[in-house]
Amino acid sequence: MDEVKLPPHLDRLTDPDLDLRRVQGMVRVGDESLFAILSGGLFKLMADGDVLEYLFDSVDRIRPGDEYCALVESEDAIWRVDLAGDKARLLDLPKGTVSHDVKWRAQGLMVAALVDRRPSVDPSAPYFYPAPRREITLCRYASTEGWRDLAQVPEGCGGLSMCRNGRRIAWREPLNAVPEEAQRGEFYGFDVDADEVRQLTEGAGKAGRITMAADGSGYLYEANHEAQYPITTHTDVWWASWDGNARTNLTKGGRCVARFGWGHREKTAWVSFVEGLKIRTEVLTLDGATERMFGDLNAVSDVVWMRDGRAVFETEDRERFPAIWTGYRRVPLPQPENCDDLRVLELAWEAPDGVAIEGVLYEANGATDPAPLLVSAHGGPAAPVENVRSEAARYRSMLRAGYRVFRPAFRGSLGFGDDFARGNIGCQGRADLEDIIFGVDCLIAKGIATNDQVGIFGGSYGGYLTLQALASTDRFCAGVALYGFIDIRRMTLETGDFTYETEYFHPISWPITERTRTSDVFPKLGAIRTPLLLLHGDRDPICPLSESKVTYRALEALGVPVGLVVYPGEGHGFRNATTRRDSARRTLAWFLKYLPP
Repeated sequence: MDEVKLPPHLDRLTDPDLDLRRVQGMVRVGDESLFAILSGGLFKLMADGDVLEYLFDSVDRIRPGDEYCALVESEDAIWRVDLAGDKARLLDLPKGTVSHDVKWRAQGLMVAALVDRRPSVDPSAPYFYPAPRREITLCRYASTEGWRDLAQVPEGCGGLSMCRNGRRIAWREPLNAVPEEAQRGEFYGFDVDADEVRQLTEGAGKAGRITMAADGSGYLYEANHEAQYPITTHTDVWWASWDGNARTNLTKGGRCVARFGWGHREKTAWVSFVEGLKIRTEVLTLDGATERMFGDLNAVSDVVWMRDGRAVFETEDRERFPAIWTGYRRVPLPQPENCDDLRVLELAWEAPDGVAIEGVLYEANGATDPAPLLVSAHGGPAAPVENVRSEAARYRSMLRAGYRVFRPAFRGSLGFGDDFARGNIGCQGRADLEDIIFGVDCLIAKGIATNDQVGIFGGSYGGYLTLQALASTDRFCAGVALYGFIDIRRMTLETGDFTYETEYFHPISWPITERTRTSDVFPKLGAIRTPLLLLHGDRDPICPLSESKVTYRALEALGVPVGLVVYPGEGHGFRNATTRRDSARRTLAWFLKYLPP
């Protein structure tokens, strides 16, 4: 492939350093002080003020300390940071730590950790496939006694949560050793007084996060308790007592839980939902009744509670960029570049079968009518589309290059109820693709786009839909598929995740059912004549690199303009900042070459 070259102003806009600052963690210190992590930097804010004071950089996580300090994680160590910004290194985390929780009490520091102490394996030694599932160690540190091993648990466990005195610890254990689309799991706990591991749930289905109450009397957890449709059933937030005598579904099903946590003094729980395209936050009593809502505010971060019960959180919406709501005022976050020219519009249309579909359109002020349109197909497919302005900033280089970006919430998306989430079962790449195409038609009819200036891109399932769109239709002039797939059965057998094929098509059987094969792109690869760029990590355990390699060789043999960029060390989704910038540059350059404004 040719070296990527962009105009300097657009090349600069692909730099991850220009991503919007977001709240990555926030705690209260004392009566009126807040410590917040914004894109890796630690800041202090007085709840009655509006100026964020920078303290220091390279911070990973933050947790409550006492009335005078917070506990900060940086450089694989735990630090104590006081109100003046002075810091002291308290403890280095053990090598091989895969999950941990930290608490501060009068006696000092308390840490629970899952540690992988297995010796490194000789990469040249033969081994049985698949490798047997091994064990890792649950251990606990107390400043008064040092480290102590508590139990052995299966590898893959994570999401540790510990009560304040360290006597009770909970975590999530996946059912499968390989990553699953269904994310099936159970929650387990360790009781230090009883010196035993106990199973906290049975049949949790899709399992998310668990958080212990400070006094250890109970816990909140996210799961759907669904065996037949774990992927396409929305999860709920549950409260349960540690002794197992009480359990309550707080959210009652059919709603898309975005985030949750304990309410003021842990007598309630707060939950942020994605409802349609919008985010709503509610405070629920522990019997599931709605106690309060935040009106036109919504929490897009965890909620911090002040002594008087005021809720502090990051908030944003379609009109306003992220800010911290202190209970008194909105405090804008210091951003690296002005994005005020970027706008978000809501859209609604009908699919061919009459199903109502919604979506979001991003544009820059002054965009021409019509302008080239780039469809951003989301992954999952069981994932939400949120109508917030920060999403527009993600596409800043495309928008300022003269494109509009269209992100449809096609059937199969979350936030519209379980029936809608199951709407593409048995018809993936057909009914959901029609939802997208009819949305594009809606924009063309409005004069926003033209039929000969539409491209498509996306990652994971969005990469699959990109490939399907180019193989099944002639509606798109160029495409970029990030870590997508073309052959469902082969992907099932290569990754070992059977939940995707089982739920969306049929439990695996031979010969392959026509229902499964109809949704495959592989038999239709020869129909692609549209310029296509493929981007993939070489360690992707979910959509293997082989899917993009096969696609590349097929199109290369046909003489179709095609490129494949492989990123060493990257898995499913790009994490490294250098990779993210390179993929953004190449994506924009591809569209500028084959679909210029």
